[in-house]
Amino acid sequence: MNQVFGTIGFTGGAVVMTALLILGARGAWKVKLSHEGVIIAGFVTGQLYAQAGQTFAFLQDMSGGLSEAVRNSFGTGANFGAGAVALVVSLLVYGLKPSKLRNGAVALMLPSLYTAAGGLFATLTHMISNISGTVVG
Repeated sequence: MNQVFGTIGFTGGAVVMTALLILGARGAWKVKLSHEGVIIAGFVTGQLYAQAGQTFAFLQDMSGGLSEAVRNSFGTGANFGAGAVALVVSLLVYGLKPSKLRNGAVALMLPSLYTAAGGLFATLTHMISNISGTVVG
């Protein structure tokens, strides 16, 4: 009896976290998330989407396309890397007036952006990946 909820799996965990994110952002009854809670739940949900693979591959494709579009908009001679895109998006999430819908949607893309950026960002996503793998795997 090592498991509390039985086997969850990454896809199951992603679906559970999606439900928590939607219900918590709405905050209509018992499940209520603050603006920061929505960002954290969105980030963890995005991480589970990445680990679930093909089921939620659309999110990785969407965030990769966003990163590439931003980098290419500065022209071929510009040196605008994925790390800069990750920093700009992070600043937008934390710097703009709080909106649970926008913060949740952008936070879902952050794990893919952070992985593409590499460095400390990738270390953060790998650490959370290991923790979530221990919990749901």
